[in-house]
Amino acid sequence: MTTNKSFSRLAGLLLTLALVSTTCGWIPFTAPVTIHSTPEGAAVYKAGGEEPIGVTPFKTRVFHTDKIFEIRMDKFYNEPVILNFDSPENVYLKMRPEPVLVYTKPVADVYPAGSDTSLGKGSVEVNVLHEDRDYIIKAADYYDKEITIGLATDNPVVVELEHRPLITLSAVQDDVDIYEDDAFLAKAPIKEEILEPRSFEFRKEGYYKKSVDLTSAKTHELSYAMTVDLVPLPIITIDATPADAEIYLVGDEKPLGTGSLKVTIEETTSFEVKADRYYSETFTVEATKDQFAAVELDPMPYVMIDSSPSGASVSVDGTVIGTTPIEQLIEEPVSVELTKEGYLPKTVTLDGSNLSPVVTLEEVPAPPVVTKAAPPAGKESVVEESEESGMNLPLIGGAIAVLIAVLIAALIIKKKKSA
Repeated sequence: MTTNKSFSRLAGLLLTLALVSTTCGWIPFTAPVTIHSTPEGAAVYKAGGEEPIGVTPFKTRVFHTDKIFEIRMDKFYNEPVILNFDSPENVYLKMRPEPVLVYTKPVADVYPAGSDTSLGKGSVEVNVLHEDRDYIIKAADYYDKEITIGLATDNPVVVELEHRPLITLSAVQDDVDIYEDDAFLAKAPIKEEILEPRSFEFRKEGYYKKSVDLTSAKTHELSYAMTVDLVPLPIITIDATPADAEIYLVGDEKPLGTGSLKVTIEETTSFEVKADRYYSETFTVEATKDQFAAVELDPMPYVMIDSSPSGASVSVDGTVIGTTPIEQLIEEPVSVELTKEGYLPKTVTLDGSNLSPVVTLEEVPAPPVVTKAAPPAGKESVVEESEESGMNLPLIGGAIAVLIAVLIAALIIKKKKSA
């Protein structure tokens, strides 16, 4: 009985000593350990525990058996810590940050600053380091954006890029030229950045020009694309007679073409049709709709003057122009004289109504022929003798008659004077 009481007292004494030792922080068979974390202030949990038992730096004592803790901190992975009697007095734990999820609007590449290698596109997990690090978000047609990710960064990170004031200019028609400040820029489609107000002009042969004024704000309104539909110019079909007639723009020296052609006009336009030996004609067309113009030139009245017989000298209004046959432009009535040796001169009036007149010339009449009178009967031999002797009796008789007349006239004059 006494032995049992002594044993109970000894056990109680040892228990009291253990409690006192534990309360005082000294147990012969334990070792003190302090858990440190980077960053400090992490919560310390018993393995599987739901309530923290302290924060780092956290002091504890380790028995010969293992002691397991879990260090937790927002934005960091949970880190297990196993302590035993051999653990150092100070245990240092560097917390591993959880990655940050980066969302981009629109889908964009995420690059570490200074690197050409993309970490990914659209939705990217970016590892967080204990030091802040910069990243560049890039997408075509958008301004680059720089972000900094570190321990203080909220998760997730949503990055919305700003669209550059770019616009794609295109046309419904093919092969359309785009000009700026009257200088050729490029063929549509093209992409241009509008940092300040700019004006563009769309041009294509056969279509009206179209101008577009753009500002940075307007590119956003247009959703960064514009398609222009050009309006075709009115087509003017010209059919000229004669077929070799040349068609000009009034005032131009170079013809557009000959005979029949099609042209487009942007405004009211005047044309002139010309052909050799024809009167030219001018007409004006308004640029309202497709039109057809038939132009028949009037021939100029070139007259082929001829004579019968030909080779007569021709004078027009007193000026010799040549010999028949000869062509002459006669636009109003003129006096034409034809002369030829051996023929009587002839004057006619021509007005261009007859393009092939033939003027008949009359020969100069021959001089009259003197015929001999028949000799009286019975005197035939005398005549023959006179002829044979070379005497012209009629001529001798005429001379004698003249002489007698002169003598009689002289006598009459003399008597008058004496009276």
